[in-house]
Amino acid sequence: MRQMDPKRQAAENAGFQAHRLGQEIRLARTRNGQTLRDVARAAGVSRSTVRRVETGETGIGWRNMNAVAAAVGLDVALRAYPSRGRQLRDTGQMRLAEALRNLAHPSWKVAIEHPIAGGRSADEVFFGPEEIIHLEIVRLADWQGQYRPAVAKRDELQSAHARPVRLVLAFEDTAHNRRVLAEHATLIRHALPASSRKVMQSLREGTPLGEDGLLWVRPRRPIFRPNSA
Repeated sequence: MRQMDPKRQAAENAGFQAHRLGQEIRLARTRNGQTLRDVARAAGVSRSTVRRVETGETGIGWRNMNAVAAAVGLDVALRAYPSRGRQLRDTGQMRLAEALRNLAHPSWKVAIEHPIAGGRSADEVFFGPEEIIHLEIVRLADWQGQYRPAVAKRDELQSAHARPVRLVLAFEDTAHNRRVLAEHATLIRHALPASSRKVMQSLREGTPLGEDGLLWVRPRRPIFRPNSA
């Protein structure tokens, strides 16, 4: 798979974020019963600037963007997440993705590095007749910092499909990863209730998973022998 040019990807990401923010501002203005003129006066900008913000035009100054958002009762906050980084084929994780594809039941239609909005990709997606499993292969560093962007990608997939989309995070079963996740055990049990055994059974048998899950994979051992926890 050919890697997207960084400048093009950055432009697509900026456009995607600007479009989503513009939608939220337009919806807030409509709920408030405000006109473009009302917002422009409150924000101290022109009506054309408000219109450009709402249509998702990039290149709007950050001060004007915040002023328009504040005029409709919204606060805008930026948060940085770890980038998608190198592709699976560049990290060795491709081996795991291909092994999961090979063991999956034929009823699953499998896509590796499936593109979604904003120039991003889902690591591996299993399209079934009743539901979709979205699997992210995670090199664990910060649980919450990596879980949130995975959920965001799942939500993008869900917005494009009528079938339920289940999120599965796959981790190497190492002492380090166990220690990191043990600190968030209660949250993880709530967020990813399906066990490794249940996830693997669903993939093998082509049956719906029914909930989000966590897949432990033992390093340097065959993928078809996952930890059952």
